[in-house]
Parts: sequence; C-alpha cells; structure tokens
Amino acid sequence: MAGAGRVRVLTDADTSALTALVDAHPVANAYLASLLHGGRLAGPRGGSGGTLFLGVGDPGSGPGDPLHQAAWVGSNVVPAATDEPPAPELGAAVAALRRRFGSLYGPAAHVAAIEQRLREAGHRPRSLRAEQPLLVAGEPSICRDDAVVPAVPSDYDAVLAASVAMFTEELGVSPLRAGAEAYRERVRRLVQLGRVLIDRVSEPSVVEPVRFKADLGVVSPACVQIQGVWIPPHLRGQGRAAPATASVVDAARRLAPLVSLYVNAYNTAALRSYLRAGFTRVGTFATVLY
Repeated sequence: MAGAGRVRVLTDADTSALTALVDAHPVANAYLASLLHGGRLAGPRGGSGGTLFLGVGDPGSGPGDPLHQAAWVGSNVVPAATDEPPAPELGAAVAALRRRFGSLYGPAAHVAAIEQRLREAGHRPRSLRAEQPLLVAGEPSICRDDAVVPAVPSDYDAVLAASVAMFTEELGVSPLRAGAEAYRERVRRLVQLGRVLIDRVSEPSVVEPVRFKADLGVVSPACVQIQGVWIPPHLRGQGRAAPATASVVDAARRLAPLVSLYVNAYNTAALRSYLRAGFTRVGTFATVLY
C-alpha cells in the first residue's frame, strides 16, 4: 500500500489511539466519534470491500501506537480533523484501495488532499462543494418555535416524504433510487429514537404535512450534528427557519453539550438563518460527490 511504514489499515488494537485522535476535535470529528463511542472498533469489518480505518503513524509504528491522522473508508470516505497538515500518503492509500465511493467529506484541507489523489487515480467527481462553513451553536437571541417537536412513529410517512424531498434537492438524486430499504430504515430508526424534529400540520388535507424538519443525525458524547434541515419551498423566506432551528438546538443539548452543523456557503439564506439561531463559524468542511 502507498505510504507503507506510515499508513496502514488499523486493527482493533488501535481503537484507543484512534479515539484519542478523534476526540481531540469533537465538533469536526463528530461522525467518527459517533462510530467509535457507539462501539465500533478500529479494525476492518465486513471482509474484502468492507469498512475500515486507515491511520498514519510514525515510521515503524504499529498497533496501539499514537496516530497523527486517520480516515474512515466505507461507501464514503471521512478523514479525521487533526492539528497537522494533511498527509499525502493517506490520500494515496485511499486511492490504492481501488474502490468506488459515493462521497468524500469532512475538514476541507483533508478532503482536498485525498480528492487530489483520487482524481489522479481516475475518480471523477460529479459535484464538489469546496466551502461548507462548519458552525457551532451558541445562545440565540430569538424566540424558539414551540411548534417544533419530536416526530412520533405515526409521523413516519410524512417524515419520509420530507426526508426524500430534502435529499433529492440537496444531492440531485432520490435516496430511493438505490438502497431504498436501507434509507427507509434509517429514517424509521431516527423517528423511533426521537431524533427527528418537525413542525407538523394537523389538517389531513394539507399537501405538505411537515412545515419544518431536522434530524439529530450524528450523536457522540460530546457533540450532536444536525442534519437534514428542510422547509417546503413554498414556505421559505418567512422567517421560520431560525426559530425552528433554535428549538432543535435545545433538543440536541439534551444529548450532548455541543451542537453543530455544516452548510453550503452558496446557501446564503440558510447560513443567515443559522447565524440568527445563535450559530458561529468554527471551521470549513468540504464534500465531494462521486
């Protein structure tokens, strides 16, 4: 593998070192922390083509030794945020796996380094979001929207419809096009856990029964990452997003002390709403879609 001696596939013996690396940046590494604190060990799972972690250590280091950088590799690639500049060897090692990926996302500098190596290996992105402000919630100066409440199982159909609409608008393809059952199960699971917040419309004749939706999509002991924020297009621009998001933050803080999200820089309306809801920028993410 490229970078042999520094980059290697991690083993279960590396779990503590990997967790220490990830926990040093709890906001940027919320997804990786959710895996590790949720019971995922560092070693490969699923056989050939399964999920794994790659790690960068000192030359000659081995299992259990400190790590400088790391990346999760599954259907998506997620590099860890670190205090050090991105290691070119890590991107080369991802490319050497010769896999197809759905996306690459995380701290912008680390994403750019890996994307360069993947591009050199023939991967061609269909979309690149190079600047996605990473935000952390503070205290909003606006009133919360008390109509925003956790969805319950009877809301599932409405939540699924809103989730599919959000996903399709954001990524340009329906999540039901491939892996439909897995997507439906993820939505169902989030609803069961009380991690979908909605503003529901009680009138049965209303075409859009959900006026606002947000998911507490990633939860680690230190940080909740809000995902899937969506308002029907005909209800946008009415000042609904900021108070609703402030209510979502209150719900998220029952699970972890830090609350974050990231947003495309070109979505200036959403960014303004999040700033009104008390968020401040702490970094930059990037996403590459393949």
